[in-house]
Amino acid sequence: MIIPILVILCLTLVFQVMKVIVKTTVIDKNWLSYIAEYIVILVILYALLCEASIDISSLFIIMVICLVYEIISIIFIYFEYIKNEKITVFSIKQAIDSSDTGILVLKGNKKLIINNVMYDILNKLDIKTDYITKIKAISEQQMNGNYIIKVGDKHYLFIIDKNEITAFNTTEEYTLIKELDEQNRKIELNNKEIEENIKNIEQLEKEKNLLKIKNKYHDLLGQNLSVLQQYLSRDEINKENFAEIKFMIKNMFTELEDSENTDQNLQNLIKMHKKNGTNIIINGKLPQNAKQAKVFFEIIREATTNAIKHAGSSRIFVDIKEMLEDTYMVITNNGKKPNEFITENEGIKGMRRKVEELNGYFYISTIPRFSVNVSIRNNN
Repeated sequence: MIIPILVILCLTLVFQVMKVIVKTTVIDKNWLSYIAEYIVILVILYALLCEASIDISSLFIIMVICLVYEIISIIFIYFEYIKNEKITVFSIKQAIDSSDTGILVLKGNKKLIINNVMYDILNKLDIKTDYITKIKAISEQQMNGNYIIKVGDKHYLFIIDKNEITAFNTTEEYTLIKELDEQNRKIELNNKEIEENIKNIEQLEKEKNLLKIKNKYHDLLGQNLSVLQQYLSRDEINKENFAEIKFMIKNMFTELEDSENTDQNLQNLIKMHKKNGTNIIINGKLPQNAKQAKVFFEIIREATTNAIKHAGSSRIFVDIKEMLEDTYMVITNNGKKPNEFITENEGIKGMRRKVEELNGYFYISTIPRFSVNVSIRNNN
């Protein structure tokens, strides 16, 4: 009698272990059921290990209780887990209703399956028939063959595949795309503004170059005119001088300083004016910086031209002092003193512009005598 009882208990123990494994790996439901399963396992183990000290009637009762528990637990598992897990139309409806995606399956032109999300979307759009046709008709735009529709404050992407219609909430993506489009539009506008600015810069550069050319020929023409004026102011001009005068007029726009050496250009200027009776007296040296030296030379040339033209000067005094941080230049002449108020013509404006381009300081003084004053920071 005891052997059949022990066999049944062993089989029950094996079945209990299998149930625990299945629940753990597949079902994984109520933790209270695990406690019951383990209690039964412990009871069976105790009965099997201590069967010598337990009378047969007690073993029989343990066996009966375990068998009853097994029957009840199997019935419970069937109704609680297996039967409820079967796929039905209702379970499918429950599943698609839990989705955030709108789902509509048509049979012909009638609804076969529709979830709550799609039902709500269609109600807001007032679409009750001809679903596919009306969805296409009211779409705001298409994207890869799909349709974007605004529903309330949200945007949905409708994907139509034969008789299946799926609506995805793409509000966040749609907003990002719109923001990206807006950013691209702004970038395009900025690019157009940059293009316009580049054109303006090019135009300004052209005007700047034209202004440089204008100032250059203004200085050269003024210089040549002053030389011609000096030449014509001689007391004696005979026929032999006419060819020279004709040559001077013909080459009126020819640049006299052929060398890039500013010191050499200054010496040529001094020699040229001295030949015609005007002495340029230099006290000091031109700055070592090439740009500054060129500006100083051009101001000396323009100031000399103005002194001869407007003051009838025969002597031009140029005083250059190089200090620790700045180089100063003062230009005076022995001509007639001008009025206290001087209207700046192109010559003076050109000198001022050249100095200010080097962040220097330029001013004209009439007291106690007319002077051109320049200050430029060294190595600027």
